[in-house]
Amino acid sequence: MSAKGSFPTNLALSMIIILLSSACHLGHSESSVNRLSYILLVWLIQKMSKQNLKIVLFHGFMAREHMQRHWLHYLAELGYPNVELYGHLPSAKKIAKQIIDLNQSKKQKIVLIGYSQGGFQAVKVAQALKRLQYPVDLLVTIAAGGKGRLLPKQWGYNPRQIPENVLKSLNFFSLSDPLGADRCYRDNLIQSSRDHQSIENIIFDRSAQVGHIELSRCYPKQRIHHLVKQHLISRIEKELFSLESSRNFNSVNRIAVDRELM
Repeated sequence: MSAKGSFPTNLALSMIIILLSSACHLGHSESSVNRLSYILLVWLIQKMSKQNLKIVLFHGFMAREHMQRHWLHYLAELGYPNVELYGHLPSAKKIAKQIIDLNQSKKQKIVLIGYSQGGFQAVKVAQALKRLQYPVDLLVTIAAGGKGRLLPKQWGYNPRQIPENVLKSLNFFSLSDPLGADRCYRDNLIQSSRDHQSIENIIFDRSAQVGHIELSRCYPKQRIHHLVKQHLISRIEKELFSLESSRNFNSVNRIAVDRELM
């Protein structure tokens, strides 16, 4: 399952950018056209930057439709055209190979987001990518633990050790969610595998009463828990934007400098 955007191809966008970039160098008598060209140029670069992310979602037990209605739809609404949805049962090794095969020519940044049993799967896929010497730019696990450990596939598996190939990892869990949080507090915390690896545990206190489903809800907006919106949804948006910005900052900065020199 995937979400496909309706944006032009990178080649078409690149041609448009070249034309608009030329328009940005018009004389001062055409300043209004110049400003409009600049605005359109920045907008197009931002659209291209969203194509540079490959986002892979993993749903939990009997939660495919739930993930489709919420995170798959939400990310498409944000403008990300390359979003795939997998289950928690397929081979992590096969998924990792599919990600690499589809990404060889595109060189996209890889983002893995797993909910519930899908959180276990996201870590397994990250580990499979490590064995294939492939980096993961962002790994997000949501409510991956608790009673989910009772499934035979998870017996003896440790989803808290983040593999070395992951540049940044965020782990969200709620202490009032027995389905997705371990009874022992420390068992919920992810751990780094190397120095300077960025990891963060984001905990919703028991008093917040954030349940298992609430941790992954994106719609309707009036039913989203305000703490989930503030600390989970907004945080993931911020991290995705940061990955985009690292790609398009130099391009936008170059345009701004060119405009100053005109």
